[in-house]
Amino acid sequence: MATLSLCNLSDRLKPEANSNAPANSAARQNPEADREAVTVELMKIEYEMTTASLNGDIAALAPHIADNYVGTAYDGSMQNKNQLLASTKPDKRTKSWKITDAKLVSLSDDSAVLTYTQSQTSRSGQTVKARITDTFVKQNGRWLVSAEQQTILR
Repeated sequence: MATLSLCNLSDRLKPEANSNAPANSAARQNPEADREAVTVELMKIEYEMTTASLNGDIAALAPHIADNYVGTAYDGSMQNKNQLLASTKPDKRTKSWKITDAKLVSLSDDSAVLTYTQSQTSRSGQTVKARITDTFVKQNGRWLVSAEQQTILR
C-alpha cells in the first residue's frame, strides 16, 4: 500500500488494489477466476492508496488501512496506522509512478498476500524501485491492508 509513499519511500527521491464475489458453487468451482478477480480488486486498492498517499489525501487513504496495520519501510523503520496517516503529506517530488510484476501470492476467504514492484520517478529524473509485499485482511466485506514491507531494488 500502499505503496512507496506509504512508508515514505518517496523520501529516497530527494536529490544527492472490496470483494463482493458471490459465494455460490459456480464461483467456488473456478479458483483461478476467483484469484484473478481478487488480484484485480487488490490492484485497484493499491492504485487508490498510492494516489491518495502521493496527494496527501488522508481521508481517501485511511479507509483502506486496517486498525492493526504495521508497515516496514525500505530502511527498516516501522509505522502503525496512526503514524502512517500522520506522516502522509502531498508529495511534490514525484513526477510519475507505476506498479508492475503484481502477483497474488496467497488467498483465503479472509486474507491475501500481494507482491509487486513499484517505481517512482522524481521531477529531476531519478527513479527508485521497490519490491512491496502487502498483506490484506477482509473485514466487513472489504479488503484492508494490515501489513506492508518494502525493499529497495538496486
